[in-house]
Amino acid sequence: MKSNLLMEKMTQIQIEYKTLLQKLLPKLKTDFSVQALDEINLFWYRHMDVVRLYLAFGFAGDESYVFTAATYLDYDDNEHLPFLLIGQQHIVDDPLSKYSSICKNLADGKASHTLYGQIGKTAEDDIKIIENCQGSIFVVPLRLFNQYASSKEFFELGERTFASLFIDIEGLKDFFSKCNTLDDILSHARSDIEDLVRFSESDDRNLDFKTRFAEALKENDYMIDDSKSDAYKFFMLVYGCIQQAIDVIISCLEYNCIPFIRYPVVLHYISLLTENLKTVEHIDTIRYKMSIAFVLHNLIDKERLSKVNTQDFIAFSEEYDFNRKLFECFESKGINQDTFLRHEVGGLMLDALENFYLWIESKQ
Repeated sequence: MKSNLLMEKMTQIQIEYKTLLQKLLPKLKTDFSVQALDEINLFWYRHMDVVRLYLAFGFAGDESYVFTAATYLDYDDNEHLPFLLIGQQHIVDDPLSKYSSICKNLADGKASHTLYGQIGKTAEDDIKIIENCQGSIFVVPLRLFNQYASSKEFFELGERTFASLFIDIEGLKDFFSKCNTLDDILSHARSDIEDLVRFSESDDRNLDFKTRFAEALKENDYMIDDSKSDAYKFFMLVYGCIQQAIDVIISCLEYNCIPFIRYPVVLHYISLLTENLKTVEHIDTIRYKMSIAFVLHNLIDKERLSKVNTQDFIAFSEEYDFNRKLFECFESKGINQDTFLRHEVGGLMLDALENFYLWIESKQ
């Protein structure tokens, strides 16, 4: 299938998906969301061959970015602007298809109603992205198309990464046999456990580890069984983050693309995992470009860029070619995938962004 025909097919799929979401939106916000999510899964399974063909031959590459490990992009808050500014091709990794199994395993109550609200917001955001960024951002459940998610090799990677937090624990079975209380965990933990573990985005690392753990339990009380041991609770908090990071890495390795991560905790665990994958092809590129994208997201002034409409912004950013100029600037300073950890890139990023702000303001 020629690339232009492939793009036409993907564009048509996006239009059909938007129509489906608009039809299902009332259900997605209620207790009927499971049935609606099943319809979404069936939609993607019907289009699986075309989407996989696009991911492998139309999307894959070092200039292709996937917005992932988030509930939704947030078009209304102009989160599409930093995402579009880096790279050449863009996908939002739609989590709706994965919510189906979560909803089926979730008892009615506070957590379920919170999730239904989140599902509705995600669907509404997907519709806005497809309407306003058509041709520039595709909404696709990338991780649904991951063919290696259940691979034993990657399960073992997660177990090894979790065990690496300790000095004398070899795996999950060993962890649960040796640990029951938080004091048990700390007695087996590495001396730098406080730096290695991130419990949540609100985790205050100025607090002592026990207080951080207690605060994390309060924040996640809806998903943590209070009758379980501290060891089990610690496992639930940390291993879930590790598995999410593995899911992202597998998908990005399979389709040779770069994860666009906006949350520090996710970035932390992906970086931790990649330490165990240094010999894997494409990992160095992922680490470098993912990190640069994270810096961009944190330093960009969306307010200055939001004064132009989305289509004008897309046209201006393509004309200016911010992505090429940014990485050429880094390269001229000796910053690349092998050296970036030894450099502070924030100042260069701010300069590059300021030049772009001034240029785009001159076009208005």
